[in-house]
Amino acid sequence: MKLIALPSDLSCGLRITKVDVPSPVVVGEGCWLVCEFVEESESVYALKWYLGLDEFYRWTPAESSPMKTFPVDGNPLRVDKEASSRGRVKIHDVRLGAAGVFRCEVSGEAPAFHTESSVATMKVVDLPDEAPRISGVQASYQMHEDVIVNCSSPRSLPPATLTFYVNDEQADPSWVMQYATYEEPETGLETAVLGLRFPLRPRLLRRGMAEVKCTASILDKYWESSVASVYGDVPYHASIMEGRAATGSGCLTATTSRSVSGLVVLLLLLLR
Repeated sequence: MKLIALPSDLSCGLRITKVDVPSPVVVGEGCWLVCEFVEESESVYALKWYLGLDEFYRWTPAESSPMKTFPVDGNPLRVDKEASSRGRVKIHDVRLGAAGVFRCEVSGEAPAFHTESSVATMKVVDLPDEAPRISGVQASYQMHEDVIVNCSSPRSLPPATLTFYVNDEQADPSWVMQYATYEEPETGLETAVLGLRFPLRPRLLRRGMAEVKCTASILDKYWESSVASVYGDVPYHASIMEGRAATGSGCLTATTSRSVSGLVVLLLLLLR
């Protein structure tokens, strides 16, 4: 998220021009926090970064060791001191606790110690550890029997958005069954669950099988899918008809050839 800070006092020579905090950020990844400012008639005494009310970075250019870092409860982030400089701070190992309001504060030198600040919000997402699970599929189904399956995407934040497809077409909304997400009390992570129920009609079968796919997505950071095969218990006569339909014009050509051969034999007998 990028916010441009407007100076509270246009006559003041020290002011923040931009605060850049990326959002969303995936748990375990790193990113840059950027605070840009201009010095005209006033020099910077200190630049500080806060997460909520906790200061975690300070840059004081007049001191012999200008950069300092401070721990934040729960260690939701780690500052890379070697890569960071002035208002640009590199952070690593982002955790869920890093979600919230970041504030950059710049103060001028004595005697005024004029202070400017600007804020931006970071969202943090925890992605699922595995692909979505499809459960409840039987070994086979009778024609027109209801297929009832569930799809779950375990342990993420926010919960994944689930979507069902049947033979690569999004499932009819009337087939979809919505369920509440389950939250783990210890971690706060959530498991998303979605149900699907539809009658297995012959038109859905391709070579005796229908394909059910479930996709799980989270914002623009995650997309995974799983596929399950649903087999129809097709009657024997239906299998024969399906085989004839599959061969198509080949059967017609063979029949025509046999008819022509029969006529040739009959003509030869008449000519004797």
